[in-house]
Amino acid sequence: MTVEARPGGPAAPSALAGVDAGAPLDAPATAAASRRRGSRRLVGLLAPLLLLAAWQLSSSLRLQPHGILPSPGDVLSAGWRFFFGHRVDTLAGVVPFTGAGWGHLGASLSRCLSSWAVAVVVGLALGLGLGLSRWVADLLDPLANALRAVPLYAWLPLAIVEFGVGERPARVLIFIGALWPVVVATADSVARVPRSSVETARMLGVPRSRLWRRVYLPSALPEIVTGLRLSLTLAWTCVIVGELVGTTDGVGAMMNAAREGGQTDQILVGLLLFAGVGFAADRLLRSLARPFTSWSQT
Repeated sequence: MTVEARPGGPAAPSALAGVDAGAPLDAPATAAASRRRGSRRLVGLLAPLLLLAAWQLSSSLRLQPHGILPSPGDVLSAGWRFFFGHRVDTLAGVVPFTGAGWGHLGASLSRCLSSWAVAVVVGLALGLGLGLSRWVADLLDPLANALRAVPLYAWLPLAIVEFGVGERPARVLIFIGALWPVVVATADSVARVPRSSVETARMLGVPRSRLWRRVYLPSALPEIVTGLRLSLTLAWTCVIVGELVGTTDGVGAMMNAAREGGQTDQILVGLLLFAGVGFAADRLLRSLARPFTSWSQT
């Protein structure tokens, strides 16, 4: 049925009536996407909540002795003492717990981030060399593949012999654990850059000496970021290995001391702290890298 406007009468209703002319046309789609992201976040909380409920139920039913599996409340209390309790001076060589949380966390983060930064620089340089130069690949690829197959714990005795105990072997072990994901991700992604992109850049006048910076590195950046994320996670997990070699500060040193004393609640505090910090660091790295890799998601 056709509605005709009569002279002097009210205008016929329009299909766009009520729509703000200045509002973006894709606002409903954006709102729907936001709702979907919120739903996914809620779903992501389901598994931890179920695990926490099962833990509390097991503790309430005494399915495990309290010394082996303390309750979530006991672990929460230990965590509070770890960060906010009154610190008591201990003897030299004794790893403190009460009130020492911030110091232990700062020591572990310092070791992890400094060693990871060096691993990223070395890994990018080595990966670019392996991916861009056939001569470098023929020379170093067999050695690199052999060394990255060595388990981190196998380096532990050698690190102690070469560097003694304390800070230096801890940082070396974290560096070794964080290095290889960067090397592999950079070399593989650079080697897969389309030849057409390189030829186009050459036609536009990009010198051969700058191709790695203008073509190879930007094209391979999404895969490199994935390698950086894996490398950061491995560096954080290697902290506990590095802190087994005679350090008296750090979350790993605290967990090792709690193991010797049979303090399961303190061990669980360290485990949960590793999980939380690792998750937050990965999300932060993804957020920082998103502006540089958003083109690959379109």
